[in-house]
Amino acid sequence: MSSESGHEIYAAQDSLREVAKALEAKFGESRKAALVWKPQNTVPVSDEQGEKLFKLIETLNEHDDVQNVYANFEVSDALMQKLSA
Repeated sequence: MSSESGHEIYAAQDSLREVAKALEAKFGESRKAALVWKPQNTVPVSDEQGEKLFKLIETLNEHDDVQNVYANFEVSDALMQKLSA
């Protein structure tokens, strides 16, 4: 997937190193090559629940002892636009 901020390439966990090296050989050093946890299943939530979940995640992210926060919920496009405004 490509966007303004860069390109995302998905590979199996055990082939990440080989894929990263092949891409670096062809295109140069990458900004980041890392494993990212993606949920296999997602849970749709209402806009009200979504707002509460985003507040919780924001609170957790602001805590000094929290390294990463993962979630598997889906929210509506309307809520995402509202929260990003």
